[in-house]
Amino acid sequence: MDIRNLFIEKTLDSSRLTKARYYMIKILENHHLTFKELQKELLKFGFNNVTTLYNNIDFLLENKIITELFIDGQTYYDLALDNPNHEADSHIHVIHYTDTDNYYIEEVSEHKIFELIRERPRFQNLDIESIKITITTKKKNKDETKKY
Repeated sequence: MDIRNLFIEKTLDSSRLTKARYYMIKILENHHLTFKELQKELLKFGFNNVTTLYNNIDFLLENKIITELFIDGQTYYDLALDNPNHEADSHIHVIHYTDTDNYYIEEVSEHKIFELIRERPRFQNLDIESIKITITTKKKNKDETKKY
């Protein structure tokens, strides 16, 4: 991913692409991370100022470069642009629980779902800024999968 071009496409001055923002974007590429996880990864590159991290998250959210995902009271950050599985304004995340405390996140690209939502009469006179869908799953019990 060419992060400088990403900034230019968003009509942001490339000079606003600080080293900390650059590394945040690189770190979030193909990952969903909490604040603490992101902070830990940035420490590896020498960025340890928590205030700067908060400010950069706010900047990247405001400019729709990253997005937030809420799971079990935790906020995760995800790269919103230049992602093959979704657009910045249309996300489907599937949360697969492997047991009570463990899960993994899958991104799904289903543009027809977003088209269906946008075409609904109740939304015809509205500008939809974003659609975020979170689907939570768990494996069925063996008894539930039996056909009767």
